[in-house]
Amino acid sequence: MAHLNVGFIFIAYFIPAVILKDQNDYADGTVTLYTLILLVGAVSFVIGLYAGFLIKPVRLSSFSFTILNNEVYAARIIKITKIFLITGIIGQTLGYIMMGFVPAFAADPVAAKFFRGVYQVPFYVSMVYLSSFFILTTTTPIAIIIWYRNKKRKLFLFGAITAVVLMMVSLSRGPAFSGVVLAVAIIMSFKSKWTFRLLLVLLVSIYLLSSVFYFAVGVRDYTEVSSNFKDDHVVWRVISGGTADITDQLTFLDFFRKNPLWTYGRTVVGGLIPSHYDWNPAVYTLRVVNPGENVTGIISGGLRLPAPIWGYVSFQWIGVILFCALSGFLKGILLKFTKYWIFKSQSILIASVIIVINISIFAQISDFFILSIYELPPAFVLMFYAYRIKVE
Repeated sequence: MAHLNVGFIFIAYFIPAVILKDQNDYADGTVTLYTLILLVGAVSFVIGLYAGFLIKPVRLSSFSFTILNNEVYAARIIKITKIFLITGIIGQTLGYIMMGFVPAFAADPVAAKFFRGVYQVPFYVSMVYLSSFFILTTTTPIAIIIWYRNKKRKLFLFGAITAVVLMMVSLSRGPAFSGVVLAVAIIMSFKSKWTFRLLLVLLVSIYLLSSVFYFAVGVRDYTEVSSNFKDDHVVWRVISGGTADITDQLTFLDFFRKNPLWTYGRTVVGGLIPSHYDWNPAVYTLRVVNPGENVTGIISGGLRLPAPIWGYVSFQWIGVILFCALSGFLKGILLKFTKYWIFKSQSILIASVIIVINISIFAQISDFFILSIYELPPAFVLMFYAYRIKVE
């Protein structure tokens, strides 16, 4: 399902680099270093990906979808999804009640989204809220596919709609809509090549619309934001403004060149440690671009860095090569297995579970350089799909 990233790449990379040429605002040394890091990383990743994809699928574990009869496993999927979908909706609602606010309706929505200032909540409250949130992101696409296969199962449609609304008011655009996008992508991918081409256009359109999400819900004011833009390509700047990956990464490298803060791999496991741990990837990136400041008060979830940059700030050039080659190798192996299992299943429902496992678990394994504690709730849920754990 790599084509799901087409819209993201267009907005986060193509528009800023090709149309807006944001790289021209940075020092030549920073841009050259950025380009070389990405180039070396890309070559290493492709080599690793090819090597991993050559591995022949073997039976690594007794997954339910490889052992159970399709009808039996489909019934199990429906039962598990119903339990966790309802649990997630109740938990998310309870989380909002315990927090005492809903980000979309808060006086300062952005601060509320990141639990900053007066919106800080106890750790146990955030765990209820976030665990339920990620349970919903995991089960929503499966619930939509269940309804698609049998329109009489309206509970799953209503549950999916409720889940999307609950996630949407958290102001987390990606997770809120990714389940719907994934479900639509799966449905269209199982149809003709024409619908697959239409899917690519749809994905770009969805990402374009998501770029103006904050303006639509009133969280960001166009007049205020556009005043900071250059006079050229204002519309494109609004679209790319919500996904400022290139400018964030160039800004990060600019600060890093002036004051290097080598991680020596500590950010690999930093995301597994609760609270504002210094080597949590999000906290680390904010520390680099805000030297000397207390980053706990900064309203941001951190910067999104690609594998080559994480490799570079860990072990310099050898880190770029090793991180990217290993990431590509793991992704190649896991994609080969995913493709094999989907082809063998011959069922859109079972395929949807396998794809969710690939995105929620396998993709995180290949992105080992930014492990996160928030990957644990999806892993817990998907254990029930992958293994024959008894559910009532």
